Amino acid sequence: MSPRILYVDDEADLVELASSFFEDSEIPIDTSTDFQHALNLIRKNDYDIIISDVNMPTGSGHELYATIKKENIFHGKFVLVTGNSPANEDTSEYELVILKPIDFMDLVEEIKKMLYSSSSSIGQ
Repeated sequence: MSPRILYVDDEADLVELASSFFEDSEIPIDTSTDFQHALNLIRKNDYDIIISDVNMPTGSGHELYATIKKENIFHGKFVLVTGNSPANEDTSEYELVILKPIDFMDLVEEIKKMLYSSSSSIGQ
């Protein structure tokens, strides 16, 4: 079975970039540019990894994570993408925190490690 990945960001150009990088690496990916749409996708699909931007106009990545955990509809790994330093936030509940600007080649490699390594050593 192929892994299921969801990439959520309100910036459509970043969503397109992410999609092309993952598809070039032959990793299928679903995308969303809207908090509610992403939540609906998560309710309908079983994702292995969700990659979400922190700041979106319709809801934050933190809110998305809290909602899906509260509803017990996601049991995979959650990657947070932020333009701000996470130094002032507790990000320990996330598998990985990525700072913008995103190096999509590095992101794809980190996701591959998460998916295909039983003892993944994801670093900050």
